[in-house]
Amino acid sequence: MNYDGTVTYESVVRELFARMPDLEPVYREQFDFLAGKELPYVVFGSFLIPLIETALESHDVELVRSICAYLEEVASSANTDAGLEGLLRVEIGEWLSGTQWEAEVEPYLGEQTKRRCRYVSGLATQRNLLKAERAGRKPITRLLNWFKE
Repeated sequence: MNYDGTVTYESVVRELFARMPDLEPVYREQFDFLAGKELPYVVFGSFLIPLIETALESHDVELVRSICAYLEEVASSANTDAGLEGLLRVEIGEWLSGTQWEAEVEPYLGEQTKRRCRYVSGLATQRNLLKAERAGRKPITRLLNWFKE
């Protein structure tokens, strides 16, 4: 964290672990092959996103709230840090655009997080419905469904 209280790209992982100390040992255990390196894209994409999905699935509202509050802090700091903005857009923004948990996570997302991630409400749900509809139109699926009837 900078002297003015903002998160930087260089401090984003340390800040996450300082805010949620229970996460660091879990991360270190899962990613011990990184030899202690704290790579923001790895932490967000391979650790934080699965963690929030697990929290959403188990209805752990406090953890979801805590993670989303942290993301909002990061998003606010991204006003002056292009590295943070890129991290949020790539990892969180792309996840938000296709997650099955969109309806559950949206109420906890802050305005800065939505803006930095270029979040469009309902987009992931619409995309998932379209994928399911397309899957139902495949010839093999139609044939299997015909035999089921």
